[in-house]
Amino acid sequence: MKLQTNWESNMKSLQVSYEERLKEMRSMRDRINATLDKLEKTTWEEMDELKASWNASLKFDIDSCFRLRTELTRLSDAIKEIGKKNKELAFIAHQKSEEMVKQVDKYLNNNSIQTEVSLKLVVYNDIEKFLSKQSGIGDTIHITKELATQGSPDQAFIVTGATPVSERISSDISMSYTFYGICGLFNGQILVADGGNKRLKLLDLQQNVVSVCDMSGSPYNMCLITPCHVAVAVGSCIQFVSVNSGQLMKGRRLQLPHECYGVAHHQGDLYVTSNTALYKYTLTGTLVNKMYEDTFSSTTGDSHEHYYTNI
Repeated sequence: MKLQTNWESNMKSLQVSYEERLKEMRSMRDRINATLDKLEKTTWEEMDELKASWNASLKFDIDSCFRLRTELTRLSDAIKEIGKKNKELAFIAHQKSEEMVKQVDKYLNNNSIQTEVSLKLVVYNDIEKFLSKQSGIGDTIHITKELATQGSPDQAFIVTGATPVSERISSDISMSYTFYGICGLFNGQILVADGGNKRLKLLDLQQNVVSVCDMSGSPYNMCLITPCHVAVAVGSCIQFVSVNSGQLMKGRRLQLPHECYGVAHHQGDLYVTSNTALYKYTLTGTLVNKMYEDTFSSTTGDSHEHYYTNI
């Protein structure tokens, strides 16, 4: 009854935390929208300012053309009219018209090359690329607290049997199968790290391969982050992989400054082993500290040195 009560309490607290995380996600979305709105407004204002500046320049040129053309027409008409009555006044008008013609010629020479003005927006595609590369607004992790239960913590497990399984598929490149890591998922499916073929393989309840995910190198080890989200040690990085609708999908990747052979998750932190050291990282890749290093051996932190199966 106590255990049942604990499970029921767990379901309630899980629902509460779920609703709180939804609020966080929506709040993050609102902040992203507000930032995008601000960027759009700033760009819009810059575009309006540039358009207004060019409009003023074009309006000045239009007015100049109209003024010069009007004055030339007026002088031409005056010369024709005065020339019939007074030769001296016609001569003076002719002199003024020549000065005006020089101004017009100078203006035309300065504007001999006609151009078309238009606006073009140089879009910052990095914004869209960055967002499109993200697997989500954030990573969902679970935090568990150990509760006292009946039974001895030192109780031994007894192996009652074993079933041979073949994970070979037609697209495998290597005929040598070396499995460095294995994880059991929430629905009973099994995820194995095939180092020989540099891929993860998802097995259904009948141990059939139902999905594969190619890695950039040999996956050495992996651990569960959530019931359907794993972290995989590959080369010098930690690759996150999720199980979505029965298919393996790559997520973000943490590039670390050392080789990664073992990885474990505990209360929101990653524990990663290299050749000789044990490191503690946050899930975003920030180094918390180097917890231990043994320089007397070159394979102290190699989880695959002792835990692998050749099939």
